[in-house]
Amino acid sequence: MNCIQSNFAYGYLYRGVPDAINHHLIPGVGRHLANFVRSGKTKQDLLFEEKSAFSIFYKEARASISSEPGSYWEWLALAQHHGLPTRLLDWSYSAAAALFFAVESDGQNDAAVYVLDRSIKFLSVNQAKSTDPLSWGELVAYHPRHVTLRISAQNGLFTCHPDPTVPIDKEVVAKILIPRKFCFSVFHGLNIMGINRKTLFPDVDGLAAWIKKMKYESVKEYASVESQGQSPGGCDVG
Repeated sequence: MNCIQSNFAYGYLYRGVPDAINHHLIPGVGRHLANFVRSGKTKQDLLFEEKSAFSIFYKEARASISSEPGSYWEWLALAQHHGLPTRLLDWSYSAAAALFFAVESDGQNDAAVYVLDRSIKFLSVNQAKSTDPLSWGELVAYHPRHVTLRISAQNGLFTCHPDPTVPIDKEVVAKILIPRKFCFSVFHGLNIMGINRKTLFPDVDGLAAWIKKMKYESVKEYASVESQGQSPGGCDVG
């Protein structure tokens, strides 16, 4: 956190990833391109299926929600929230939330937090009401009005990508590396400060995931922290 506090003012956007080597800033739907190509299909086939999938969600999800979104943008954010691959990419105003998502998972490679330029263009309320996100022609940040508890708890928002198969590049101002050997001690520190599954996912699923992590999945790591008094290490800003 010291790396972020000393280098970035309020207003930057953050995204934490558990694998600094293999993760690319590509939305969920774009990550399926390789599978399509291996199956003899093209990017246009993928984009056609993206529209079809969103259309199905838009028509059939109504029966399962209590408050209907007011625009296609809000519908797309809702689809993203419930796990449908979309051209939206998750970010947060909270560096702590992004750091949590970077260090929560086990892995072999270093973790990272990406920092997005705060000068990125935001979609206006009027634009969200009158446009189709699948036809939007430039990278834009989007903060949905139809906010779920999870998005609110995570200080979450999205970028929408005109070509969801191409990673963000020039808009990224930093990539902060967290060495793998320090990830659990950083996770431990965030948990002490109340940044965990229970607070970032304020529902029964989040509570159960937090209990599972604390009582079963982290026994060895927490035993090491308690016996050795480990403290979080440093990080490199590049």
